[in-house]
Amino acid sequence: MSGFRSMLMTALACACLAAGPAAALDFKPYGRGDFAKIVKAHAGRPLIIHFWSVTCPPCIVELPQWAKLLDAQKGVDIVFVNTDGDEDRPRADARAERAGLGKAAHYGFADDFVEKLYFEADKGWRGELPFTALVAPDGAVTTVTGAVDDPLVVKWLAKTAGK
Repeated sequence: MSGFRSMLMTALACACLAAGPAAALDFKPYGRGDFAKIVKAHAGRPLIIHFWSVTCPPCIVELPQWAKLLDAQKGVDIVFVNTDGDEDRPRADARAERAGLGKAAHYGFADDFVEKLYFEADKGWRGELPFTALVAPDGAVTTVTGAVDDPLVVKWLAKTAGK
């Protein structure tokens, strides 16, 4: 019986390895020029581009709020950009999934010259997180450093999304 049990355990282990890890989020690479590309891809619609990191405690705390906002604001496109390096992407994946953001659009920094990525989003941004770019349908960009419930975000949503 132990020979059969050993074969069974080996077969189960092989099946688990063949199946691979659980499906991960699709973090598209975010590099130079991608801020403008994302804005262009969503032209004519209200767009929120939210930058966050697994090393930013306020970012982690507010991820579930973003999931609720994503569900509530059907007329607003929301894109998430993780600012961590590739080595932290699995942690980012787990955090976003746990927060209920599995179906959202996700990007991850894929350029070591992060200052250039900051500058493209806002010439005054130095990498403070959380950071959010609010893009109106006409392309006007308003940026906010801080939490999702910042009065500026709430006011922008009321004006732009009609809620």
